[in-house]
Amino acid sequence: MVTYLDPHAVSAEYSYWRLDEAEVRSFLVATNHGMGDWLDAKWKEADERAEEIFNPDRHDGGLVAELFEDAVGVWPSDYFWQLSSAVIKDACALLEVFLEQMANAVLHRYGGRLSKLESEDSWKWPECRLFYLNYVGIDVTPPAIESVLWIRNKLTHLRDELRTPVGFAEFQSRLATLNIHHLRTPDEVALGLVSHQPYAARGVALSQLETLRILDLLADHVGSVALAAFQYDYGGATNPFLDGVRAKSPLALSGFPTAKLISV
Repeated sequence: MVTYLDPHAVSAEYSYWRLDEAEVRSFLVATNHGMGDWLDAKWKEADERAEEIFNPDRHDGGLVAELFEDAVGVWPSDYFWQLSSAVIKDACALLEVFLEQMANAVLHRYGGRLSKLESEDSWKWPECRLFYLNYVGIDVTPPAIESVLWIRNKLTHLRDELRTPVGFAEFQSRLATLNIHHLRTPDEVALGLVSHQPYAARGVALSQLETLRILDLLADHVGSVALAAFQYDYGGATNPFLDGVRAKSPLALSGFPTAKLISV
């Protein structure tokens, strides 16, 4: 479970991210509980109805499932896959928004700004990574975060499908990198998350607990970035790249279109 940072130790951009992230986290947990109870109730109704109308000449053992599907229209495992997918996508979007806003806050201290924040466009991940490596001194795509982004991209473009054994093997490798399969902690047990794992998962399938743990990984990473950036935003620290911004002559950086991304 995540431990949020003291707001006095980080910039305001972290606090803005925290408010939105807490909402996404609550969306996962509250929807999980509410829909878990509702789906159980609908299954019970289908079971009771099946007992009332069962005719051995017309029905078989699948009657309850048929009645449930007619009434609900989505299987529990599919519903909770949709929930995990929505949560992961939004949490990654919050990370991207935070990284842009935090970078802009650092630049603002030295008389600059991110040009793309004045448009509906956004910088690309390689550009974001280069900025933070050189202007802040931190890698914003370490292996765990890279794996989370890989999962987000697959959920976005392939939904729950992985087309080849190689793709499924890579997904398993990404999960191993994230290390989110360990036993539940007491705090996690207390949440009482409903799982509803599919019987035969062949694609990008995450349990609700794994989804929560991905939120924790993202939150810890945002905290690390916020702490690294704070020394430049409020701590008075500097480096040659930020000195260049202050002098209104940003340094050239291979692979980073400085003139396009930074205004001074």
